[in-house]
This record gives sequence, C-alpha cells and structure tokens, in this order.
Amino acid sequence: MRFLTFFSVITAVLLSGCLEIPPQETLSTNEGTRLVDHCPEVVPAIRQQGGDLKTTFRITSWNMNKFQRAGWQQELNAWAKRSDLLLLQEAMERPALHQLLQQSHFNWLQLQAFRLEGEATGVVNAAPAAALYNCSLREPEPVSRLPKSTLLTLYPLDGSSYPLLVVNVHGVNFELGMAAYRRQMTRLFHLAKRYPGPTVLAGDFAAWGNKRSHYLLQLAQQSGFDEVIPAPDVRLRVLSEPVDHIFYRKLNLQQSESKSTHSSDHNPLWAEFSVVKNPVR
Repeated sequence: MRFLTFFSVITAVLLSGCLEIPPQETLSTNEGTRLVDHCPEVVPAIRQQGGDLKTTFRITSWNMNKFQRAGWQQELNAWAKRSDLLLLQEAMERPALHQLLQQSHFNWLQLQAFRLEGEATGVVNAAPAAALYNCSLREPEPVSRLPKSTLLTLYPLDGSSYPLLVVNVHGVNFELGMAAYRRQMTRLFHLAKRYPGPTVLAGDFAAWGNKRSHYLLQLAQQSGFDEVIPAPDVRLRVLSEPVDHIFYRKLNLQQSESKSTHSSDHNPLWAEFSVVKNPVR
C-alpha cells in the first residue's frame, strides 16, 4: 500500500510540472551554488601532513524525511553540537537548515538530486573543516525516475597520511528487481575500497528486506569494510532489516548509538572513530 501511494504521488507530481531534475550535477554550498564533477573511477589520494578533523572524531548520519515533521531543528542542533561531521539524506535546501549549520560553524555541501516546487532536495555533508575534494553520483530510480544522490568528500584528518574519505549515500529504494540497487552499491564500494586512506560510508542504504540486506552486507565485507552496530540499536527497520548504516575501514570504532525520534521517520545514527596508527594497506 505504501509503495502504491508513493507511486501515485510521484506520478501526480511529475505530471504537474513542479518537479525539476538538474541536467548537470549541482552543489549548493555555504559559498554559493556551483557544478560538481561526476566521480571518476579512482578518488584522488591526496597526501597530507595534518588536518582540521582531530584524531578522534564523531559522525551523525540521519535521513531528515524532507523536514516534514516538527522539532527537527532542535534535534539536529543537538546532534551538531556532539558531531564533527553531519551526513544528512532527504534534506531540503531551506534557510532554516543553512542558518542552523552556519550557527554551528559548519561548512556544508548539498547535492541537488532534484527540485520540488523550487526547493532542492538531496544529501548534505557538513563539517567545520572545509572539504579538500568532492564529487557526486546520481542513480535514477527505476519506478519514479527520481535520481538518488551520493556525495563523496575528502576532509583533512589529523594523525593520518591521507584525508578522510566520506561517502554520504541515499540508496535506490523503489524498483521491481535489484538491478539499479546492485549497480549503485557496487559502484560506491568499488570506489571506496580503492582509496588508500581511512573511509566512512554512511546514510540511508534502503537495505529493506532479506535480499537487499544480505547483498549489502556481503558487498561491504568483500570490500574490507566493518559495520557500525549501534548500542542501543533502534534504527528504522523495514521488513525486519535496518535501512540506515555506517560502514568504515582503516579506523577504530570507539562507540556508537542510535536514538528514537519523532522528528523524522528515520532515527539518527551516531558513531565516534579514531585514527589507526600505521594502518596496513
């Protein structure tokens, strides 16, 4: 029923002409709007001497559900205060969000997946540190044809020879099979595993049901990534499987948690990591 309702709404929106998909991949940032490159086969391996992110850093990943529920500003502000990186999915390009990030002294990058009634929506990467590099990927959803976006960024990381690669993922959700989902996830993990430095993949992976979940976890393991299992674990589950994940490699996991909320249909996921000294390639 939920699928049919979603499909009916999207069809009506497409026919109404109030939805726009940018022909080129575009970033909204705290410094303005600009085009962003499509990700290459290999992410640049930039050498560094030090970085703005400390050797121990914290990440919050949260699907904001297009800000449809009350209270998201207060709760997101609380997570910002205990995070060095905010990775948001289904975030709308709104002054309230920009003001919140600016007051928290975050630089932010939002990939415009599509514009609905003039408002851009897509993933957001935000951190006090300015990104050294960024690129994007969009995968059209077979049913709705709306692109699901992924934003890759490199952040300077203290105590590491390489910057931190952060991959903010919004997974393909509605499709009759798994072809687009497999293509999207395979591409992301292929890129991430070839990067020589510390890496985090986080976001809404749309890993509902046994088949998707099994494929995702197997792909992550084959690519050399560990999974964050929060304690307590109150992540949103669809068909008994969690849809939101954080995967990591060449980092030490210190602690993690997820927390119930009424501000979105997804619960935020938080983790603290530290740099691995002399990691094995």
